Amino acid sequence: MLHPFPTISDQKQVLSWAISPDASALEQLAKGIWDGALQTQVRPLVVLSTAGPLIGLRAALEKTRPTDLPNHLAFLPQVMSFADWLEAAPGAWKFPKKQSDLERWLSVYIHLRKHPKLKAWFKAESEAGAWGLAKSVIDACDILSEAILPQLHTELNRMVDSGALDTDTWVKSLEELLENIIHDAYPELSRKIVDQESEVLLIFWRYLTNIGDAVFRKQLAMQAHLEFARTHQAQARPLIWIQTADPKPIEDEMVKQYLSAYAQYAPVVHTSPDWQAVALWPEALVGVNQEGDFHEPNESQHQQLLKNIQNAPFDRWHLKSARRFEELAWAAAQSIQSHLIAGKTNIALVAQDRLAARRVRALLARLGPSLNIQDETGWKIDTTRAAAALNSWLELIRSPKEGPSAHVLMEFLQNPFLDIAACIEKPPEHCLGLVSQLEDILIASQAKSGWETFYMAIEKANAYARTQSASPNDSLLKLLQFIRARHHAWQELHLKCSNAYTLLQQNLRDTGMLTALEGDAAGKQLLEVMKSFDVHARNLQDVAMRLPEWIGLIRSVLEDATYEESGKEAQAKLSILPFSSVRFRNFDAVVFVGCDEQHLPTYSEPPLFFSDTINRLLKTSTRNAQFVQQARDFSQLLVSCPHVDLLWQNKSNRGEPVRASAWIQRLQLANRDWLTDVVKPTISSGVAHPVAQAVTTPEKSLLLPKSISPSAYKALRDCPYKFYVSCLLGLRKAQMFEEGFDASLVGQTLHALLRNFFQMLKTEEQKAGSEIQRDLDARRIWMERELSAISEKEFKRLIEGDSRVLGALRDWQKQIPSFVQWQLQRESAGWRYHNAEHKVGFHLHFKDAEGKECSIRIEGRADRFDISLKDPHQAEVIDYKNQAMPKIKKRAEHVLEDPQLLIYARAVNEDPASAHLQGRQIKHAQWVALKLDLKRDKRLLRSMEVEHLPDLMPKFDQQITEDMQKLWSRESMSAFAPDGVCKYCDARGICRKGAW
Repeated sequence: MLHPFPTISDQKQVLSWAISPDASALEQLAKGIWDGALQTQVRPLVVLSTAGPLIGLRAALEKTRPTDLPNHLAFLPQVMSFADWLEAAPGAWKFPKKQSDLERWLSVYIHLRKHPKLKAWFKAESEAGAWGLAKSVIDACDILSEAILPQLHTELNRMVDSGALDTDTWVKSLEELLENIIHDAYPELSRKIVDQESEVLLIFWRYLTNIGDAVFRKQLAMQAHLEFARTHQAQARPLIWIQTADPKPIEDEMVKQYLSAYAQYAPVVHTSPDWQAVALWPEALVGVNQEGDFHEPNESQHQQLLKNIQNAPFDRWHLKSARRFEELAWAAAQSIQSHLIAGKTNIALVAQDRLAARRVRALLARLGPSLNIQDETGWKIDTTRAAAALNSWLELIRSPKEGPSAHVLMEFLQNPFLDIAACIEKPPEHCLGLVSQLEDILIASQAKSGWETFYMAIEKANAYARTQSASPNDSLLKLLQFIRARHHAWQELHLKCSNAYTLLQQNLRDTGMLTALEGDAAGKQLLEVMKSFDVHARNLQDVAMRLPEWIGLIRSVLEDATYEESGKEAQAKLSILPFSSVRFRNFDAVVFVGCDEQHLPTYSEPPLFFSDTINRLLKTSTRNAQFVQQARDFSQLLVSCPHVDLLWQNKSNRGEPVRASAWIQRLQLANRDWLTDVVKPTISSGVAHPVAQAVTTPEKSLLLPKSISPSAYKALRDCPYKFYVSCLLGLRKAQMFEEGFDASLVGQTLHALLRNFFQMLKTEEQKAGSEIQRDLDARRIWMERELSAISEKEFKRLIEGDSRVLGALRDWQKQIPSFVQWQLQRESAGWRYHNAEHKVGFHLHFKDAEGKECSIRIEGRADRFDISLKDPHQAEVIDYKNQAMPKIKKRAEHVLEDPQLLIYARAVNEDPASAHLQGRQIKHAQWVALKLDLKRDKRLLRSMEVEHLPDLMPKFDQQITEDMQKLWSRESMSAFAPDGVCKYCDARGICRKGAW
């Protein structure tokens, strides 16, 4: 229903004007504004309560510009959003400095320390939770400040003149207001709990309230505009206030007070939507009453609703539902593509289901630069890769003093904003592959945490490189030292807001990240947000806190900051927006995802401390008001847009049915022909040919290895397919770091310290007059003491890298007396330690399928060799296992499937000199457990011998020869491993065994 623009008279009162919020709403507003300008012959000031329709209204004003305008009205009327109008207040530079969110959060933190009651209230919160709670407290305080503004309007006027804030008066008024609210809202039984909450909130409000708060600055700005109109009445321009959304009652009250006062100096027109011809549901037409309850429509209103539904353009609305999330996203993407094909260039995607909207955006990204996608849903900075790069550094510096985990270290080193060349002062070409090399070293050595652990891994890798005539990479150590020095600076810092910000900025410069962030769109905005941490207030600069608290504060600020995408020229534009941003905006088509009962309507989280009843009494937003506003927004969208696609997922993730929004269901009841199109995926049919068994044949062009290790041969015995994938194709599963330390690293250290200990024992035995040669007890004491000391020495660097390794050392030291007893028993049986860590092997000769002579070397590194003092021709090979005895017993039951000791025995028997065992043969072999259960194993059985070793050797020789013949003959390889092997197999996912 069209309403003419009111006739402006000399009466000093606010004029009301209603517009119909349909497709012609902006045109109605533009024509009315030009009408007002012509009536007053003054360029009017137009203020919109929300900024969404700003650009559209300016375009409509240009389009409807009258042809006979006087010269002094040639310019477009000044159109501003409410927020911009407040910032443009006369003398705004004189207002008290506006406090940032960060400064207000820090104020909460300061007062937590000063007041025991507040500290007790917050004591259970984590760092992140505490800052979130601080934000909620500030929001609650702002609501209280807004609630008392009308009652203290006189005090506010006096405050504008004097610049003073009588806190005691405000608190007394607030206490009376809260007492009345609590009495009305809660039953008597809940008074104690509510009183405690109100007491805490009042304490916060008392000490946090500042005249620089946004609530008070808004009132100061309105008073400044009013004062300017009073003192410069000749320059006061007509004001057209456009209410684009239902205001909160308290805001409505304040705006009406202002407009009524401004009308004394210049014409004022208050513009609001008239929902009579647009509303499709009763709540959209009648709204809520002063008590916040729904109105019941009268008979004429009921008839109007029936008329609106009867005239509704159902043919322009399309209902689509999908069973699965991915199907919903594809359906939405296809809808948008169909609109683009039809020539529509201005399309909106309403992200009521934000997750689905994100997926739709990802699908549409493949359309390339021809489609300009602008996300207005509040894409947070903390979701950008620039924020991820900063967070990787924050995670590293908050690591314990021993050092970060390997996962945290690699996350930082692999971020794209890090300039490694600048860190180690080397040319960029020298740094190629440096991070990958470090990752390979840490994975291979299972170094999972701690600076010292990382150093040991690199030193070990460099030492190995020297033995292989390769060049060690010293840049790896230099890189770690660079990062460790900056990590150490944070550990030693007595953190305050000022020095923490300074040190972080220095870190970004040193690592080259600052330059890289400045060259990135999101990075540049991130740095602007970070500038807020450079607080200037002296009382905030000296605020001391723990490092985790400060990092939690940074993350909370980044979570609140919004990333703004830069626009670009394109053939078509897609705007992704929240539901509330659609009002009074024109689009060629709208695709609405999330039109189900779970997403539409949706309600904002109520402020902490306040129930919906208290919100109503405080005249702020309530659930009923939000329900009405969304009903009106939905009505406006359906009526004003030329094409609307409404989509939702009709099955939940649990398979439960999900219905359309109740608003859609009510329209379907009124129009039975308005049906839902269930989107079904395209079905492709074919005939399956099941695999009977996972079989592969090595290609003839595939080179076979010249040598294999015992572990590789075990893989062949476990499953030929596993051997084919890992050893022949060289495929490896992508390794990932996990928290904690790995037992293999402890095992490597135990092997090293036992080798050093036994070498020390041999040296001690050769000393003239050594007591350990004559006295068994002295030998036992010496061995336990020295083994414990050398264990402390070998584990020292590991513990410095990760203090959690201390537990592994203590567990091993408990094993030492039992291990020494086992060693003494071996010596009493005539065995003596000979040497350790020797690489031994043999050449296996065989013929392939074509009768060609072939040879392959089987070699590995044996842990230890002992010799017999009773028989000068006997020796024994020993393999240490950092495992419990039950696992070793399982190995003994299937020694031919895990023939590591048999390989070592054959190697030495064929070439004794390789292990410095000339004239001796291996006729004994055993595993030794380094992880004995001292409480349960009463017999303290530490070793398990390979039974009948000489009898097993011929079987082993025949087995390995046949296996190598099959391999070299390129016979078919079948996947047949048991589930225990498949569970940890690197080829899992490639192998088709599971499809049998």
